[in-house]
Amino acid sequence: MVAHSRTSLRVDRLRPLNLPRPVDIELDHHTLPTAVTSEGRRKVVESVREIWQVDDEWWRDRLARRYVEVVLAGGGHVVLYEDQMTGKWFMQDP
Repeated sequence: MVAHSRTSLRVDRLRPLNLPRPVDIELDHHTLPTAVTSEGRRKVVESVREIWQVDDEWWRDRLARRYVEVVLAGGGHVVLYEDQMTGKWFMQDP
């Protein structure tokens, strides 16, 4: 067992995890990603695993996003999404 440290929890030490990062996307004629550029590095999309749409909070600040989970060259995979209100693309780890 671990002894209680008797220190109080501090909200200022909390940090968000897996924040979306802005990226540049190259699209094919079906508007599917073919390449992702992040932090100056371009990676080719080998395949699309899944696509889904989220439309929410239409009664407040509308949220409209198209998500695309892709496999990148070299085997990694990420989740990309297009903010359909701004047209900007973002990347998150799955």
